[in-house]
Amino acid sequence: MAAGRPDAPDFSFRKFFLWTEIFRTFQVALDPKKLVVAAAGILAMSLGWFVLSHVFHTSRPDRNDESVYGAKVVQDAVGPTRSDGVEYTAAEIVLEGDRRFLKDMEAWKVLDGMAGPNGRLRTLPWYEYRGPNPYLLITAVAGGNAVEIKEVAGDFLVGTTPVLVEPLFKLLLPIVKIVDPDASTMTRLYLFLCLLWGIVVWAFFGGIITRLAAVQFTGKERTTLKGAVQFVVDRYVHYILSPLAPIGIILAVILVMMVVGFVALIPFVGDVLIYGLGLPLLILGGLAIAMVLVGLIGYPMMYPTLSTEGTDTFDSFSRTFSYVFQAPWSYLWYWMVAIAYGAVVTMFVLFIGSLAVYMAKWSVSQAPLSDYTNRKPDYLFQYTPETFGWKELMLKGGPLELRETSRKDEFTGRTVRTYEYANKPIAENYNRGTYVYGRIGAGMASFWMVLLLLAMIGFSYSYFWSASTMIYLLMRKKVDETEMDELYVEEKAFTPPIVPPAAPSATTNMTGLPLVPPAPMPAASMPVAPPTPIPLSSMPLSSMPPADVPTSMPLSSMPPADVPTSMPPAEMPNKPDEPKAE
Repeated sequence: MAAGRPDAPDFSFRKFFLWTEIFRTFQVALDPKKLVVAAAGILAMSLGWFVLSHVFHTSRPDRNDESVYGAKVVQDAVGPTRSDGVEYTAAEIVLEGDRRFLKDMEAWKVLDGMAGPNGRLRTLPWYEYRGPNPYLLITAVAGGNAVEIKEVAGDFLVGTTPVLVEPLFKLLLPIVKIVDPDASTMTRLYLFLCLLWGIVVWAFFGGIITRLAAVQFTGKERTTLKGAVQFVVDRYVHYILSPLAPIGIILAVILVMMVVGFVALIPFVGDVLIYGLGLPLLILGGLAIAMVLVGLIGYPMMYPTLSTEGTDTFDSFSRTFSYVFQAPWSYLWYWMVAIAYGAVVTMFVLFIGSLAVYMAKWSVSQAPLSDYTNRKPDYLFQYTPETFGWKELMLKGGPLELRETSRKDEFTGRTVRTYEYANKPIAENYNRGTYVYGRIGAGMASFWMVLLLLAMIGFSYSYFWSASTMIYLLMRKKVDETEMDELYVEEKAFTPPIVPPAAPSATTNMTGLPLVPPAPMPAASMPVAPPTPIPLSSMPLSSMPPADVPTSMPLSSMPPADVPTSMPPAEMPNKPDEPKAE
């Protein structure tokens, strides 16, 4: 028989190029449970930031406010003379007031950019700018020229792609603004509280998503939403402290440097000893802060570490920084793949959602006589969320059609994007014909649109945390050579089943014993059971019978003690008082 053809060596493209495992993230992130959890997290974080922004935001400084920048107030603040003993002139007092006003104005700009009416931390998620609408973008690309396609693609990359890493950006944004030299003490307090609230929120919701994703990626077991919630609740303190640990290190170094700076206020000590001789030590302190800040880009791996390993704060913190600094290029490559792939799948999800709501509205608006009764459903979408260009999409082609405009704020210099009616007289006339119940219906329609929009934004967050989980598994394989399917599973203690006692009958009491003992049987009528053979192995040596008495035979059928039955008759020994047989 001819030898068979040798089997070709097994080759798995996915095993050879492990980074392709990131492509599994789309299906995992599309899980409805994760979408609901992500939407709840977005809503909780935004509402907390909205409240904090209202509490801390202040009105713009006014140079004409005499109670703050008046000559008498400034004179009392700076004193009657300069450090050289010369009295301040009136012009110098005015200049000092201008300097104070400009300083307060710069500090207010930082605060207003975060907590103002259009501030980045105050804007609710359904009003945030996240690029053009995907449906309008695709239709523009399909019918546009090369220049228009380039502009649309640029708008998409600028607006939509950052949504994929929005959780990371919203963690780093308060940190970046805290170290802004123009930020005031109250602004820094506000930013720190926003940072803390964001960590508290996503420690819970992000932990749930990463636990669900870790179980699905490793394929070890099935888990429910309730099981994932319980897993996170049991370790919630570690989920909170993991990102706070590096922030605590930064604050500790800053406090030490602040003490050094306070000592440096002494003329000779500060000039010569601290800033002159001790400047290299100060630079080392700054380097420590910089390294920790760079390591914070590994923040997305902290929650997957806890969700996969079931460990503590120290392990989460040490693994994250170790992976980032030991394999930084792999980490960046994985995220580049995840963001590029995520941009495509997010575009797909947003396009399907936008197309669904647009076709629903368009189909209804084609009802006969809708043009003649002024009952086109455009008025139902006048409160539609603006993010992703949904409001522009839903009102396009109707009397309330919008166009996007942008302007620069005269005080802060920021670009503010707004919408205005394409034909204001027609829109105002249309709104005058809308009854109260029409506005109530528009509010109810807006409620459902907000829920759908939160689910769609939730997909980007679900994708972010699911991709973070997969990237953690890849980095663990890269650095620690740990298999991709390794997962911490809690052992459930065995509880024996509880057998309920038998219900008492008419002849037994509560203890199960008979009420009247049975009459004894006569001895003659009692059957005699044969003795049960006792195995030799279960008897103690002291109670063993003589070797010539087999214990496995009943007493009634045992032979005489001097005749062992286990030996042939020819070899049986004689009794001591009898002669040996011939």
